[in-house]
Amino acid sequence: MTLQQKFDQIVQQNDWWQAGQRVVVAVSTGVDSMVLLDLLHHLATKSPEVIVAYVDHQLRDQSRQETAFIKDYCQIHQLTLAMTTWPKAQHPGGGIETAARKFRYRFFGQVLDKWHATVLLTAHHGDDLAETMLMKLVRGGQLASLVGIADCRSIANGKLVRPLLDMSKQEIRGYAADQHLTWFEDATNRDLGIERNRIRHQVLPELKRENPHVLRHFREYSQQLTDYLDATDELVGAAVDHAATKSSDQNEMVLNLNQLPTSRQGLSLILAFVIEKRMGIVDVTHGARQQLNNLVLNSALPQATMPLPHGGVVIKSYGKLIIRKKDHQPVIPAEKTQQFMVILDRWYSLQAGGRFGLFHKRPDGRYKVTAMRLTAEQLPAMVRPWHHGDRIALKNGGHQKVHRVLIDAKVPNDRRERVSVLVAATGDVLAVLGIKSRPMINPDAPQLYLVESNQSFLERKGIDNG
Repeated sequence: MTLQQKFDQIVQQNDWWQAGQRVVVAVSTGVDSMVLLDLLHHLATKSPEVIVAYVDHQLRDQSRQETAFIKDYCQIHQLTLAMTTWPKAQHPGGGIETAARKFRYRFFGQVLDKWHATVLLTAHHGDDLAETMLMKLVRGGQLASLVGIADCRSIANGKLVRPLLDMSKQEIRGYAADQHLTWFEDATNRDLGIERNRIRHQVLPELKRENPHVLRHFREYSQQLTDYLDATDELVGAAVDHAATKSSDQNEMVLNLNQLPTSRQGLSLILAFVIEKRMGIVDVTHGARQQLNNLVLNSALPQATMPLPHGGVVIKSYGKLIIRKKDHQPVIPAEKTQQFMVILDRWYSLQAGGRFGLFHKRPDGRYKVTAMRLTAEQLPAMVRPWHHGDRIALKNGGHQKVHRVLIDAKVPNDRRERVSVLVAATGDVLAVLGIKSRPMINPDAPQLYLVESNQSFLERKGIDNG
């Protein structure tokens, strides 16, 4: 089977577009996109109307030559060309690849809108898929990222289709040579200072030597994982709908806690689905997910708040779990509320004055530091106002009432109501913030550091380690 026949078969089997439908093709003048254009030109059935979208990034000396070439190509083949230039003045000092991609796809979206098209085609192929999956595996992250590159996905103004994923770079180059196509090479593709290039030139060739069918296996794994995730989303979505309570606010979702799974695995799936798929909140780290699970499962904690990226927030309140896309209530920092959960590796300010944080690494500088080894059951830690009856453990094995700690520290009566305690998820008082803290020694637990700074409400009184 020739590459053209293979391409025709793939297009015929998928309902990506209809014959004569207008599609936008992202073209760079590299071999991949020039082959895609040629395959579309010779398509036996479902031949679309092609709009070529091209960006002159002004990143290479040959960009003028490439621009002149694509203009001539489109004129010869009677193709509509939509092009733009990314001025050098707009190039950032760092992260050039990410910035270029954002500029490029923003332009593609504009072309789709201008030409009333709903399909964008790119020339990603099987090697690109394998490289992406390997990069995601090395970097770590969520399971869904291991899909790598989907052959079709929704975008804001239509769908993004990658019809060459079942083809290898070798097949594409072979076709280009056989058809005497013209294309341009990007010299930066040989730069081993770029992660993808190291995977492409050093890692993937070894895997191909180990098994010549490795690209097919990557593709099959990607498709299997996609099917699994789609099925999981369907089941989890039904569970979410069952647990959800109607809300008049489209920016929030309210779940009944008693309708949520009590297992960590099930709860993780539900929360991840709601946060990412329903609310569109991304960049939630693995550590934050674990802390959120602990917050939900901690029955001794009826109320708590946890911030999410991009202005999102999770609020636990007496049997309800509220996930907000953006906290549109009056902005009140978490540390100014009566009670909040402590996210590791960040500073918090306190009403009583000063600041504190729980850190994996001991910060540089002059701070009061208490070493703590806290188990998973003790996290997340919480901050709340102190209560009569609270007791803090001492080094000698005894305990002292927090009320007595305040008396001994000579905290004025009118300031005692502003004092907060740091409490483990198990309910143990870890510190009377700004006054007294206790070392926690759990040999098998990771090392954390309670760091306190500028606790001003005691008027130059020091912090005691009991």
